[in-house]
Amino acid sequence: MALRRLARRLAPAPFPPRLLPLPAPGHRRLFSTREKEPPHFMAEYLVTTCGLSPAAAAKAAPRFAHLTSPERPDAVLAFLHSQGLGKAQVRAIVARKPALLLSDVDATLSPKFTAMRALGLRRADSARLFALFPAALTYGVQSNLLPRVLFWLDLLGSTTLLMKWLAKTWLLKYSVDLLLRNLAALRRLGVPDGRLTAAVRLRPTLIMQSPDKLRALVGRVEEACGGVPPSPGMYTWCLFALHNVGDRAFRAKKAAVTRALGCTDEEFAGMFRRAPCFVFAPEALLRRKVEFLRATVGCSAGSIVRNPLLLTLSLDERMAPRCRAVEALRSRGVDIGKVNMVGIVRLPEAIFVERYILKYKGDVPELLDLYPQARVKGRT
Repeated sequence: MALRRLARRLAPAPFPPRLLPLPAPGHRRLFSTREKEPPHFMAEYLVTTCGLSPAAAAKAAPRFAHLTSPERPDAVLAFLHSQGLGKAQVRAIVARKPALLLSDVDATLSPKFTAMRALGLRRADSARLFALFPAALTYGVQSNLLPRVLFWLDLLGSTTLLMKWLAKTWLLKYSVDLLLRNLAALRRLGVPDGRLTAAVRLRPTLIMQSPDKLRALVGRVEEACGGVPPSPGMYTWCLFALHNVGDRAFRAKKAAVTRALGCTDEEFAGMFRRAPCFVFAPEALLRRKVEFLRATVGCSAGSIVRNPLLLTLSLDERMAPRCRAVEALRSRGVDIGKVNMVGIVRLPEAIFVERYILKYKGDVPELLDLYPQARVKGRT
């Protein structure tokens, strides 16, 4: 026992945690990892050749770590240029989808351009299609690319409209199955095919939404129409109007119109069912239109409620200039007979110009200044 106590007394005491000896100078260098490797050559290639920002190039470079030369990326760039894509378009494609530089030109890229030309697209249109939607270069030709392009060509009716909408929205993003289901759902509501096609050509995004969102839109139409279904011919335009006007904006415009006219919610619902597109006008403009129709045209509130189409007419380019032209004729003593100003503002453009502008421009030369829209028609 005495020997054990003596051994414990002679053993060195451990360092307390805060008193541990500091490493000698240079200690960190002895245990440091090896120096960082130089960046892969593709990081510089993406910046200098493809126009990516250094940050974007650094992010994309790991995808190319297995490459030992730029042979494949060079081939992809050369092929895209050969198909009519300009430098800016190619840079935009690579910026959106850098992995395309790893594509096999003959097996992956070339068949897509060939397929577009087989559909009748010109070389320039094929190039623009892929420039506007680079993700299409990653689609399978038979599984996705051809079905989607064919669907929109058939529905829109022309390559011109296809290109127009590709420039505005991701037209080729959604599967044909989803689009067909949405079309079928709208047809089940009684929407005529002709009206439905016209609405989709004006705004393809009407069918480019999830089924849940489409059901919610149908619910908004039912609420806006006061529970009374619009006529089959107008249903499409009710959908179209509310697809383009959010719920909050719609409620604000409804409040503006009902206050200005003193009408009920049921009367407003009837107005919307008959002329839904008047809700495209800003809230303040709707108030101005109501004031003009009542003060200048002489409409009663009830007349506007029964003729909501009046609220779709342009105030500054149609209603006000027509009223000024008619007043000018009357002030010069021209006998134009008994006219109804509501009928005047509703007349088709060609008839109004012929009947009230061109017919009397010799007697009242300032008519063409009061109604400048007639100048082109007058020359014709």
